[in-house]
Amino acid sequence: MARPGGWAESLAERIGSYDSRRRDAKAAAKAKAAIITAFGLALSGAPAAITKALLGTSGVATSGPALVFGTERRTSAVDAALINATAAVAGAEASRDAANAACIVTLFGLCEERGKTGQHFLDALMSAAEISPLLAPMLSPAGGQLGYALFGEVAAAARVLELSRPKIAAALLMAGMANVDSSPAGPVGARSLMIGLSLRSGLLAALLAEALDEVSCAEMIGSEANTIPSLATDSGAPGKAAFDLLAVQSPPAADLWDQFEQWAGAVLPRDHIAPLFERLETIDKVSDLATVSRLLQGRGAQEEAPKKVVFAARGTHEPEETTWVP
Repeated sequence: MARPGGWAESLAERIGSYDSRRRDAKAAAKAKAAIITAFGLALSGAPAAITKALLGTSGVATSGPALVFGTERRTSAVDAALINATAAVAGAEASRDAANAACIVTLFGLCEERGKTGQHFLDALMSAAEISPLLAPMLSPAGGQLGYALFGEVAAAARVLELSRPKIAAALLMAGMANVDSSPAGPVGARSLMIGLSLRSGLLAALLAEALDEVSCAEMIGSEANTIPSLATDSGAPGKAAFDLLAVQSPPAADLWDQFEQWAGAVLPRDHIAPLFERLETIDKVSDLATVSRLLQGRGAQEEAPKKVVFAARGTHEPEETTWVP
């Protein structure tokens, strides 16, 4: 009989042992195209009603280092995940691959918060893309892309946070508590929010695992594992080839720029769009993600601030008073 939590520990071992040096140029190019598309969709969805409503909600996007795409607001990586993921799904108009785009922008916020490089961001995303198909046997087909994106996000976050294997297993278990057995449906706004909340929970699970000590993680694996189905062959579950975290609906290479320009033009200054596209194309060469983040700020952040009126001290521009009497 399989030991409770064995599936999580098995996946944790694979995630922890992934070697990014095996990455080839073709796979890297595919990942970069997915990043460009995901960022474009998030920018396109920034003006959506559901995104604006989140920004206007008390307690959301308070303060922090992670950018809310298309604005000058910064918040924690967890809240940025909620808003940017929701925007990405809204921009994708709830397409089949919308959850993948949401996962990618969520990962960027974590990398930005932790001061990681573009290479770290790309490596984490590609490692998650390789690991995610292994999750197929444990997820219900009803969970759809959201289930894969959720666990793929945990795998990517584990790489960024450099979690130990017990902590990765605990993060997978906590993420598994999310309701991935029912695929979100309904209006675009409701579905966007549902996916945003799910990916926020996945990122929070990884951060909680980081904060826990390994003894507590081991206890969690032993006590909570029975609440999540163990890895088992399910004839109704999709095979490994059925899911690809990098399968974001991207236009052909020749048209990707045109599409990105259209998406980003919804909120960004025109003179920022081409430099942003170029940075994303060479994301592995970016040593400071702040250079990307600044280009993701909306038009409002670029407007010249009104000049502050400063009154000169008395006597600076006025003749001194005298005691002369006519």
